[in-house]
Amino acid sequence: MKTGKNIIALIVILAFIACSERGEKYAFTYVTFKQDIPYTQDKEHPSICFDMNVLKAHGTDTLFADAFNLDISEFMFGKRTTDVRGAMIHFIDSVIEVFRLENKEQIEYAREEGFEPRDIDYEYVLNTEVHYGNNKDIIGHFIKYYQYTGGAHGGTFITCRNYRLEDGSVITLDNYFKPGYEKVLIPILDKKLLEYAECSSRNELDDHGYFSNEPMFVSKNFEIRQDTIDFIYNQYDIAPYAQGITTLSVPEDLISDIIR
Repeated sequence: MKTGKNIIALIVILAFIACSERGEKYAFTYVTFKQDIPYTQDKEHPSICFDMNVLKAHGTDTLFADAFNLDISEFMFGKRTTDVRGAMIHFIDSVIEVFRLENKEQIEYAREEGFEPRDIDYEYVLNTEVHYGNNKDIIGHFIKYYQYTGGAHGGTFITCRNYRLEDGSVITLDNYFKPGYEKVLIPILDKKLLEYAECSSRNELDDHGYFSNEPMFVSKNFEIRQDTIDFIYNQYDIAPYAQGITTLSVPEDLISDIIR
């Protein structure tokens, strides 16, 4: 791991979250990394802060565990492997390399121009949890991610990956809903957004911080819960940064006819 003199141990915390009736067939463990790494040894800033807590699967159902871990490693850390810990280290190393390069360039530029270089601090905060879905034996991996790499503000994003327990396959809009689901879902989501924003019409959405001229769409970012399907719209999806994240919950019994 390329962290200079600050070689940091990755701590694995055992945290079994499987429901008791499922035993250890589907169990999960947190892989955790928390450390502040300065650009130089004798200065606090610039620095990069990691606070990462990511679940990996294990248990007797290795088919599910391997599929889960493979998807999480690739989706979150850009490395196709079942070794979540190794994928996380690979990701951290790549971020540190960019962090050091950016600050080096800033220092060199400031020296050439004759001014004090600005500190380019980075921050990565990542937390995940699993939720058991409806009676279709589905599990959702709920991912909350904050990233700051300079500028006016950082960005917070929420993503959910839904998996079938039978084989760990990822659930998508197209394999969960019947063809033509958009025609049913879009009017419902339009109505849910008006309720969420406390508006009586789309013309009022601008006053509440939403893009009224942008047509509603079915977010590919969704979570299958016990009785609802929650469609998640991150910053800039349907509203500017200041509006934050919008989650529209649709009761499953309202759309049961379009679920496969």
